[in-house]
Order: sequence, then C-alpha cells, then structure tokens
Amino acid sequence: MSELSPGFMIRRILVALDSSPHSLAALDAAADLAARMGAELVGLFVEDTALLRLAEIPLSREVLHFSAAGLPLTRARMEFKLRSQAEQVRKALAAAAQSAHVNWSFRSVQGKVASEICAAAADVDLVALGTEGWSLSHSQAGSTALEIVASALPVLLWPGRRPAQKAHLVVYYDGSPAARRGLLAAIALARAGMDGVRVLAEPGNEADSFLWREVGGKDVEIHIIHLESVGPQDLLGALKAEKGGILMLGSRKFLNKLPPLGTLLRATEMPLLLLGNGASSEFR
Repeated sequence: MSELSPGFMIRRILVALDSSPHSLAALDAAADLAARMGAELVGLFVEDTALLRLAEIPLSREVLHFSAAGLPLTRARMEFKLRSQAEQVRKALAAAAQSAHVNWSFRSVQGKVASEICAAAADVDLVALGTEGWSLSHSQAGSTALEIVASALPVLLWPGRRPAQKAHLVVYYDGSPAARRGLLAAIALARAGMDGVRVLAEPGNEADSFLWREVGGKDVEIHIIHLESVGPQDLLGALKAEKGGILMLGSRKFLNKLPPLGTLLRATEMPLLLLGNGASSEFR
C-alpha cells in the first residue's frame, strides 16, 4: 500500500477481464499502476447470463469466423466457452502480476456484467477495464464500459494500445473543487512515477497560483496549457496534441464539456481516468 497524498490511496485495483485485446491492455496498465502504488490486483471474469440465456433458445447457432456454416449453440457449449475464457484470463492475470511483482486474486461469477463489476468494486479503490471487448459478443464490453463510466465508481478506461513505459497525466482544470481534487490526485500519481502532469486550464482560472501553493517547484514536472476557448472541438484538438497522455478528470461533469465519449476515445486513443464519488476517500 502506498500513501501518496492525504486522502488519496490506491490499495486494490479491480480488473474487469475478458479475452479481448482491449481488456488485456487494461490488465497491463493496471499491473503497471499496481507496481507503482504497491497495490493488489483483483481480477474478475463475469459469465454473462444474457449469453447463457441466448444459448437456451431453440435453433441458436454459433457462426464461426472461418466458416459461414453455424454450429448448434447450447448452454453446455456456452458454459464451456466461458469457463475456457475465464481460465485464459486468469493465467494472463497471474503472468502480469508476477511480472509486476504485485499480489493478485481472481474470481469468476455468473451475472449481468456491469452489475457484477459494480458489486465487486465495493471494496477496491479503482476499476480498470478496456474500452471495448468481447465476451462472445463484440458489443457487450463496449456497453459495459459506458455503464461503468455512467456510475460513480473511480475507473480507468483503457483503449486497445498497450501502456507506454512513460505516460504523462492530462488534467482538465476550471478552478472548481472537483478540478482541484483531480489535479492533486494527478500530482500524487506523478510522484509515484508517472511522467509529469500537463494541465489544460480554462481561460481566467488561476491554475498557476493554485499549483504554486500546493507543490511549488518541488518534485513534479507540471506544465500548464492556457486554453483560449473551451468548446468541444477546441478541447478535442488540445487532447489530440497530448499523445501518450492519460486524461484524468476529477468529476464526471467535465465529460459534458468534451465530445461524446465514444468520439473522444476513438479520436484521441487516450486512456481515461475518472475519479469517483465514494465516501472512503476525498478524491474518490
């Protein structure tokens, strides 16, 4: 466990896993973050009950990638596939944790994917998942990610690319208490080994004086970018310029100032770290 700043700790990271490239990239990112924080990885695989019910429908068939011919789809076959996926991601989690030298645990449950993730998140500090994925369904993980983003959970949403060894944090700052919480949390993460903080400051906000009061010129490289305007396309252009960055937002309300989430993720390929609204930490 690593205490980074008063009220901000990451001790346990829940990784919502399937066997998609986006999910495995999120696992790599979570393992890297756990190593920096001295945190534990908690892996979760959900056997989607919607898919199990689908397999019980008469005449359901599975269409294979390499053949137009479908195979009969039964509940037993679906259960076998899901359990095979669970074992695959458990091994991936074990390998990632071993490489990062962090503790880990894993469990597989049946249920609605988003609901089970939310339930499992009750005793963790951050939820990490891929922006897209497949649990035998190419659309499911994408809709799951949107549900988690719409919740109050602290979440790290990771696109398909693997995490870089060095990544800076990009914070949107408008002078509000939520923006200050996000900025202080980013500074805490930078002290744990991230590659500095870049602040996108709204016109007229005193990010400079706030930062000077909080950290002075001490141990974190901070660069402030003063925005001339804050329309969605202006912000999108500023974020596109921050290649290799991780967007960190202190509140969901800032999403209303940005382009729609799907557009934002596709256009920037930038991971998104959203602080939550839980009571256990002033930064959650």
